[in-house]
Amino acid sequence: MIKKNSFIKKFNKLLISINERIESFFNRIRFLVNLKRKRKINLTNVDKKIPIIFGSIVILVLSYFLIPTFYDNNLVKTKLESQILDKYNLQVRLEGPIRYGLFPKPHFRIKDTILSDDGKDIAKSSYIKIFISIKNFFGLEDIKLEDLFFDKTEFNINYDNFKYFKKILNSNKTDHNLKFKKSILFYRDSDGDIIFLTSINNLDFHFNEEFKQELNANLEIFNIPFKINITNDLLKNKTFANIESHKLRLNIENYLDYSKKESLGSLIFKIINRSKTFNYNISKNFLSFNLDGKKFNGNIYFKPFYFFSNLEFHQLDLSKIFEDNSIFINFLNTEILYNQNLNAHININFNKIKDANHLKDISLKTFFEEGNIIIKDSTINWKDSVLINLNNIELINDNNKIKFIGSINLEFNDVVDFYRHYQVKKANRKKIKKITFNFLLNLYEKEIEIDNLKIDGKNIKNLDNFINNFNSEKVNIFNKVIFRNSIKEFFSNFN
Repeated sequence: MIKKNSFIKKFNKLLISINERIESFFNRIRFLVNLKRKRKINLTNVDKKIPIIFGSIVILVLSYFLIPTFYDNNLVKTKLESQILDKYNLQVRLEGPIRYGLFPKPHFRIKDTILSDDGKDIAKSSYIKIFISIKNFFGLEDIKLEDLFFDKTEFNINYDNFKYFKKILNSNKTDHNLKFKKSILFYRDSDGDIIFLTSINNLDFHFNEEFKQELNANLEIFNIPFKINITNDLLKNKTFANIESHKLRLNIENYLDYSKKESLGSLIFKIINRSKTFNYNISKNFLSFNLDGKKFNGNIYFKPFYFFSNLEFHQLDLSKIFEDNSIFINFLNTEILYNQNLNAHININFNKIKDANHLKDISLKTFFEEGNIIIKDSTINWKDSVLINLNNIELINDNNKIKFIGSINLEFNDVVDFYRHYQVKKANRKKIKKITFNFLLNLYEKEIEIDNLKIDGKNIKNLDNFINNFNSEKVNIFNKVIFRNSIKEFFSNFN
């Protein structure tokens, strides 16, 4: 009986334990279900709040960035003009209507901006973009400008304010950008007449981390593209400049040390595969330069402007100088040398002329006067027998066709040697000392015309028919056979 009761008690305990575990299992399931329902409700509430929070942030940010639209426009212009002057040493007048934009970053856009130098208006820009710092928009006094972009600016520069761009470069000591796009520069004389114009595709000023001011430009002068880079090292007081023109196959590098009272520099010309270095020094009133000692030297006087130089070369290659696409022809076609304000005197000396064995000791005194290029008091020696004097010969560029017009004087030191060389018949040999004539030489057509011919100061009527025929036949004097026959025919008509 006792055993039976003990078994029943144990069995009841087991049933209770099993029942408790079953209840505990279902309680856990019920708890998890309720927890999931609560989390779902909470997540739904969070999802509903996200757009509201995000929208509020966007509205807040936009409201902050749009604060400048509520500034007084006149006060904004005054504030920006003052900061541009302080930061870039640029005198500007913001005359047109002002607009505010957000993209690509906050900026003011203003039409019809005037740039001045010492109170004189020198440029007008179609519009200017003034980018501003985003740090503090809550008050107009806290506005700080950053980059400046000028678009379609028309510069009118003369000698008095030509250093305008140098002043901008030297004044720029900020890491922000100053740019001019799609602009044009007119350089005018004292009467306001245009001497030349330059198209400026891009002109950038900036200051880098090494305390170097930089200017980069892409421009066109007389339709010839140039790239320019100028770097001014403020710590070392040195300047480097590079000018490049693919069309002229020209590269110019300039190094200048202005750390002392007299500035010293070197200029490296690279033309095609050739390179020459010029050394120069700059004093208060003039610049002097030299290359290889006395072979190339000269002075440039500043006020009034005047250029003087002596050049010495071993050989003159006419074929390279006057070929269609030569550097000399391209340079003449730019018409830079025909500048009314260019005053210069260049003495050019050659030992000989290529493929002209009997011509030597060439001395050409070239003058640039009031837009004209004139060769005066120049000489060429022919075999020590004839001295060729070139008098008042003007170089003319007529629609990209080079012409020479002037007078030639032939002085015979040994007329017999001259006759012998050109095989003039003995019956036609006359004792003469001087022949003078005027001429027009067309290099493009390779033709020459002569008139007013005199022998020993006298007009020779017998030669009139020869000269008329010579001019009408358009003789090519560059053909040696034709030239020789023409000389023989000339003396056969002189009797």
